[in-house]
Formats: sequence, structure tokens, C-alpha cells
Amino acid sequence: MIGMGRTHRIHFAGAIYHAMARGVDGCSIYADDFDRRHFLAGIRRMTERTSAEILAYCLMGNHFHLAIRVGKVPLSSCMHGLIGGHGTMFNRRHDRTGHLFQARYKAVLCLDDRYLSGLIPYIHLNPVRAGLVAAPQDWPWSSFRPGVDSASGMTDFDPWPQGSEEIDLMRRIDSESLDLDAIGRAITAQVGIADPHLRSRIRVPNLVAARRMFVAEALRNGHDQSAIAKWLNATRSTVSRYACGSNGIMGGLAPR
Repeated sequence: MIGMGRTHRIHFAGAIYHAMARGVDGCSIYADDFDRRHFLAGIRRMTERTSAEILAYCLMGNHFHLAIRVGKVPLSSCMHGLIGGHGTMFNRRHDRTGHLFQARYKAVLCLDDRYLSGLIPYIHLNPVRAGLVAAPQDWPWSSFRPGVDSASGMTDFDPWPQGSEEIDLMRRIDSESLDLDAIGRAITAQVGIADPHLRSRIRVPNLVAARRMFVAEALRNGHDQSAIAKWLNATRSTVSRYACGSNGIMGGLAPR
């Protein structure tokens, strides 16, 4: 239930996340190029198994960054499989025991094109900021493509904006349905907007995206469109449009 224990992450097919995981106590998660190649192979296996799409990646010494578009499989399942598989191999190969990664990966939901356009260069510039190479094209362990990608002018980009902690509204089989007020509180907390704005007629991209997430989650929790429309101060036809578009609110973002 919302408000109890750790927060969870919003999931809907087509959602794009910036995900990062770090080695426990800052330890290295790659000892050599074999480990890095194994991790990249794990990414390929994960995308084949889950239908996720990697928009950008960068492997560093003690952490990695992904920009990932998920399908029907939640981000948590994608990340747990990737992290778990790499940790098992790493410990076996290097005669090590215990957790390789910190207890929980970090992730933030991409809600608009502006964030994504800043995120991808930020990911590719990680080795430059760390002083490992002079330019992103010199780092072999990222998805940067010379002549295609740009990694300039992103000095003021904030990859972890304040209030970006996420709440997963995906119900488990044995959990109770969430009421509309609870869903609304979770969505507004995630997006960083006030409740009246979610229910308003203002049509700006972040509010439209938030309403689509609200409608998708309300339907998933068993609420009918009439009740959803009443809560949102919207018409049923508007709710129907949001429902039809809820799986593709990031559809305008060109895959890399």
C-alpha cells in the first residue's frame, strides 16, 4: 500500500526510465573487459526476454547508467534479472561472496522529450566528467555513436530532479485495489504537480502524461470510466482518449 515501506515505481508499457545501479560500498562491478562484455550480453538477453529497448547506456567502474524503454515487463523485473545475473557471474569468476550491487537501483521516469534529450548526452558524458577520456567517442563501453549523437551543452542537466522518487502503482495479485484518491496522490507526488492541476483542463505535456498514467492505473485497479471522468472533472470521451493513448505516451520519442 502507498505510504508503507519503500516506495515503488510507476509502470506502464512504453515508459522510459533513467536507471542506475552502483556497486555495494562503491566497489567495482567490472574487473576487466570480460566482465564488461558479459554485462553487455546480459543487456541483450534482458531486452530479448522483456521486449525492453535500450536508448542509451554507459558502463563505468563502479556503476552503470541506462536509458530504457520498457514493454509489458516492469523495470524492476528487467533490472533484477540484469543485476542478479551479473552479480552471480562476477562472484563466481572472482571468488567473491555477498552482494555486488547496492540494495536498490536508482531510477527516474522520463515524462517528456526535454528530459530525454538531456539524459542521453548526460549518460554518454559520464567517462568525460570522470576524467577517463577526453571525448565520449573515446570510451568503448557506451552507446555513443560518432557522427550521430551529440553530447555538448548539457552542463546544467539534472539527472535526478528533486521530487523524482517513484511510486509503482502496479497491483500485485494479492493486493487490494487502490481508490482514485490514492492513485491521484501517487501520480501527483511522482510528477511533482498539485492535485488541482491534475484535475484541471490545462493541456500541457506533463499534465497530459500524468492524466494518461492516472487513467491507465485507475482502469487497472478496476475503476470504470464514468467514475474516473468524475474524479478528473473530465468527460468520458476524454477519459477514453487517455485510455487509448496510455500505452504510448512516449511514442513521439525517436528510438536510438
